[in-house]
Amino acid sequence: MAARRVRRAAVAWPVIAALAITFPGAIAAQSTRVEAIAEEQAGKARKLGTEGPSQAEQVIRRVLRSPLLSGGDGFYPWFGSVYNGTGMAIGAGFLKRLENAASFNLQTGISLNSSMVIRGSFVAPELWRGMLQLDANAQWLDARGVSFYGFGQDSDRLNRQRFDFGPTEITGNVTIKPVKFVAVTGTYSFLDVDTHRDRLRPSERGAPGLDAELNYHVTRATAMFDWRPATGYSTRGGFYRASFERNREARDRPYSFNLQEYEAVQQLPLVREQFVLAARGLMTLTTTDRGDAVPIVLSPYLGSGSALRGYANRRFTDRNRVLLTGEYRWRPSRYLDMALFIDAGQVAAHRRDFDFDGFDTAWGIGARFHGPSFTALRVELARGREGIRLVFAGSQPF
Repeated sequence: MAARRVRRAAVAWPVIAALAITFPGAIAAQSTRVEAIAEEQAGKARKLGTEGPSQAEQVIRRVLRSPLLSGGDGFYPWFGSVYNGTGMAIGAGFLKRLENAASFNLQTGISLNSSMVIRGSFVAPELWRGMLQLDANAQWLDARGVSFYGFGQDSDRLNRQRFDFGPTEITGNVTIKPVKFVAVTGTYSFLDVDTHRDRLRPSERGAPGLDAELNYHVTRATAMFDWRPATGYSTRGGFYRASFERNREARDRPYSFNLQEYEAVQQLPLVREQFVLAARGLMTLTTTDRGDAVPIVLSPYLGSGSALRGYANRRFTDRNRVLLTGEYRWRPSRYLDMALFIDAGQVAAHRRDFDFDGFDTAWGIGARFHGPSFTALRVELARGREGIRLVFAGSQPF
């Protein structure tokens, strides 16, 4: 505004000069007044300077530049779960993106029950025109008060016992992407597992692997077909996975076993993706070496924010599990999804023990706050045969 008035004054000067020649006396007073106004406005313009964003706008810009939202680099807030059963956790992370899809990511957090995690990952630049990817991960975890209720679908929740779980894991992956949507990954991990109970009752002495330090060489082969637009949040596409894993106890203790896991996810969008039908199936099968057992901390389980919601974390544990989930999702706004869901799951010591009548079910409603390719917060209310549970998570259930 100040600059515009200065320009108007500048344009007026030729006219004033012409009038001054014709009416010198009448124009003198007017000329003096115009000069004073022009000088005043010019002074104001110098004081105003360049207009910038307000403090509120600057805060919004900093939030949008967070790696969590914009896909950029730098520090960002993190919240989620340190380990299933340890409660909601908060922390911070640092993300650095490099050339050719390479990146470095570091996270640390602490949960409501003082459990802690530090994890880091490095993704190497893509090779062979993006068809070959190498990455490495390391994690240190201190999980407090992890629950174990006994084996089987009929375990009594009154027999709950707690233990502390402190794994340290170093992992390397080699991924080959021969065609679009298809990936095959080979994995090697060294896993150090340490568990501890403060008090040990005589009836609890049969819990495999508890109160022991175990070391594992883990080798895994995984084949995936994933045609979802993004793994963190999507409204269409599918995901299919098969994994085969060997867990060999490095000290030849009786806890070596093989694991197979199969997963299928399908999303069917309706009415321009405003409504979505989503389904998931998951099966985990284990086979032990002769005379060995699967330690409790590595056994398949049901009961968590993504596996049989409506039941306590790790409520059912055994050597094998099956989980089925269906959801009806709708979007009341751009950054909010709502969902009605139902889960059905079962664990069994042997595959032949699975029974259609033995499934436990849970159902409920949830809200998911998300961006275009990630889920920031998920809040759900779920009901099972043992009551109602509230779920907080920082990711999609599947």
